[in-house]
Amino acid sequence: MRKRLGDILMEQGLLSEQQLAAALEEQKRTGDRLGQTLLRLGIVTDSQVTDALSEHLKIERVNLARRYLEPEIVDLIPASVIISKHVLPIEMQDGVLVVAMADPLDINIMDDLQRLTGKIITPVVATEEEIEEAFHRTRNIAQSARELISRYEDDAVAEEPEQVEYLGDAPGVRLTNLILEQAVTQKASDIHLEPHEHGMRVRYRVDGILRDIMEIPKHLRGDVNSRIKIMSGLDITERRKPQDGRIQMTLGDQEVDMRISSLPTVYGEKIVARLLHKSSHLLELEDFGFAPKDLQKIEQMLRLNQGLILVTGPTGSGKSTTLYAFLHRLNSPEKNIVTVEDPVEYLLEGVNQVQVHARVGLTFATGLRTVLRQDPDVIMVGEIRDEETGEIAVRSALTGHLVLSTLHTNSAVATISRLVNMGLEPYILSSTLIGIVAQRLVRTICADCKVPVKLENQVMIRYLESLGREIPDTVYQGRGCPMCSESGYRGRTAIGEVLLFSKEMRRAVEANAGEAELWEIALRSGMTTLQGAALEKLIAGETTADEIIRTVYSVDMEE
Repeated sequence: MRKRLGDILMEQGLLSEQQLAAALEEQKRTGDRLGQTLLRLGIVTDSQVTDALSEHLKIERVNLARRYLEPEIVDLIPASVIISKHVLPIEMQDGVLVVAMADPLDINIMDDLQRLTGKIITPVVATEEEIEEAFHRTRNIAQSARELISRYEDDAVAEEPEQVEYLGDAPGVRLTNLILEQAVTQKASDIHLEPHEHGMRVRYRVDGILRDIMEIPKHLRGDVNSRIKIMSGLDITERRKPQDGRIQMTLGDQEVDMRISSLPTVYGEKIVARLLHKSSHLLELEDFGFAPKDLQKIEQMLRLNQGLILVTGPTGSGKSTTLYAFLHRLNSPEKNIVTVEDPVEYLLEGVNQVQVHARVGLTFATGLRTVLRQDPDVIMVGEIRDEETGEIAVRSALTGHLVLSTLHTNSAVATISRLVNMGLEPYILSSTLIGIVAQRLVRTICADCKVPVKLENQVMIRYLESLGREIPDTVYQGRGCPMCSESGYRGRTAIGEVLLFSKEMRRAVEANAGEAELWEIALRSGMTTLQGAALEKLIAGETTADEIIRTVYSVDMEE
């Protein structure tokens, strides 16, 4: 005769007689299972119950988070049964169906599953929460969307309607909500809705890479576009010219700001949504991934109370996040910090943040002029986009303020030439520039499927040889697992090129020296290039050669 759960937990030392008696009394009152009652009373945890059952019954304890589940196997048991009974089929072994169960003591569930599937059942144990999370992970957005579309399928509707009636429960509305919510869940930075001849492709940008998510049929394409345009305050009747809008959503405890851009194409409107996760939680500078010597240079820059610090790189390279980390480090009650941004991505307590609004005349330049009359100690300008903004930023740094900003350039040294080409005088730049941080984001290898491999990328091998570096015996890559959505990568880290201005560099800038000479001075002063910083990440096993080629490849690496 099998022991009851209470006896097993008492044997394991997790439950006293008094606690069991109290739990049984509560169970009589509510009618719940004993396990649920013990969890609700806080006497034991879900994991403790599961581990105890596994040890006593000699049943395998599975880690579903690190296991790939085939949707075809999961579909062997109806979703309603999986959710209500806390069971999940995970694999077939020689005709036997292995099922993760939260309560393997329930013989009735075993019998029901055997009748339902027509297969012999072998139980393994997992917590209710683990089963629920694994089930929702397998039911990805594409599958959920297919079910939604099939429920509302109407073959008679072949073309997109000219006018779309806004109905809260219409398929297009529900499908749009699903796309937006899943993008937030998957931590996407952008959503792309791309029309083509037969429908519309949906893609998410996750960790800097676009991923195909699903296809929307042609007859729902207009519904989805119109729903997004209504949510973002755009004109749904205007399809011939670009429009920009904004959506603010709250999902759970996450506040998300979406910037919407529509663009007419030959097959209809392409819509892109940029997702900004508003939060007061910011990374510390030490968490970014900068090399210790570069981090030391950055901290040296931030100790100064006047001058100009620039962060450069292409769109999506993490410039704004780095600037926020700078502000977070500088933020103190003794300082008046004012920002002019477009958009405001993070809300910082103690910082006065101004949102650019070009339609009413509040541009970077006009905002910056007004900020100067607000007695600031530190000014952050979201981006130097033109000569006027650059001129005011430089003058602000020259008159006793610490100014932080970003610029779109490929390297730290190229930033100097870019500023001169914008019309800023070299002698002023030499007096105001403190330092420049050029950065990129590279994907990091997933820790759960990381394996050693031989370095075979010929470009990387030739680059190592040109530097006189030893070719490492092994590097690392990810095989792909559920934790990284089979990509082999999870998360990103920064690689930086930190140029701290020396006396020699200031003299060269003032003399309007060429870019080649500036490069020589920067390298002599100890600056590590982006390629060199990326190489250290490769050797340390943090990223791959392919990722380095994707993000910081230059012709120098082929020489």
